[in-house]
Amino acid sequence: MIALLKKWRCALLVFCTHSVALPAIRLLQQVKKFPYNTAQLGEMPDSSGGALLLQFLHRHNLHLLPDYESHDIKHALLGYPATEEGEASLQYFFYGNGQRSFPVLITVLVTFVIMPEYHAAFRKAYRRGLATPRLGGVDWFGMLPQPAEDIRQQLQIPPL
Repeated sequence: MIALLKKWRCALLVFCTHSVALPAIRLLQQVKKFPYNTAQLGEMPDSSGGALLLQFLHRHNLHLLPDYESHDIKHALLGYPATEEGEASLQYFFYGNGQRSFPVLITVLVTFVIMPEYHAAFRKAYRRGLATPRLGGVDWFGMLPQPAEDIRQQLQIPPL
């Protein structure tokens, strides 16, 4: 029963992400074109944000999804894995950081109801977002060649 519930939740999150949030972002925002391909990320120094993004993608068996690259960059730099808990925690972080977009609000509301076992992790992510200076307007793509640790320090992102 629990395995079935988790499978259903995972399918719901994938649907909300890929069938609701991404189309909404494409419709409501002008999405900046990602300036790198996988090979170019692989040529960046091992300590760079680009290398960290590539490691994140490989670790989770993912590929670059057009118009969704900044989401994966945020996962990699903030340290939230591509799991149901990690996906929701990333949104709680940004909710705490002051982002009140439609995808963030929907994810926070839905996951609060369907994932009660992660409430402690969600509170921690929310507080971490509160403790981080506002990240709205950050040029996530432009930072990728820099060392990942320098990016985190520059943005004043607290450790997990």
